[in-house]
Amino acid sequence: MPSDASPAAQTVELPEGWTLTLTPALNVTSLTLRDADESPREHGFHPGPLPSALADRQPVRQLADIGDRELRDSAEQLLVGHLEHVATAQANADAFGAQFPDLVSLLAEVAGEVPGCRDRTDIDPDRLTVRLSLTTDAAGSGALLELVNSWLGPQGLKNTTDGLSMEFDGPSRGLAVTLDQVHAAGFLSWLRERGA
Repeated sequence: MPSDASPAAQTVELPEGWTLTLTPALNVTSLTLRDADESPREHGFHPGPLPSALADRQPVRQLADIGDRELRDSAEQLLVGHLEHVATAQANADAFGAQFPDLVSLLAEVAGEVPGCRDRTDIDPDRLTVRLSLTTDAAGSGALLELVNSWLGPQGLKNTTDGLSMEFDGPSRGLAVTLDQVHAAGFLSWLRERGA
């Protein structure tokens, strides 16, 4: 007889060393997914109290140990959601890396033009996309502002949209520019074309 390979028939299990902590909170159960280092990775809620059979079996190391089917479903949804978020973030980071294999040299070009410029790339936890931040102190603020303004074109800073933010720190006169993945790709492509 063939096995059922549908997602509903699949058993989802925690990755090696990961745990799930179930905490009662009034009439809901709080679920916290923790990695092998005990760092919280995802948090969610299940409508209903924690079954008394699980009260002394914390943390949960296997989802199959959760006898209550609805609570186990909530735990599985939390885990699957986390794994999907990680996969999406990884795919976006991989695509960005493939688009800009010359990222280090492009950012070195920015650092050469903007005194004291520091760059950082990370993942936006809400959008699951790459985020590029460029920061500088007072000595480089004008140069960074001019560089971004040149990239934006004739409308300059009037052209700013969601995905591009600038923060000026009055006391230090430092400037921080943060670009979402789409804007970072546009900025880096402009740098590449300008240098060609």
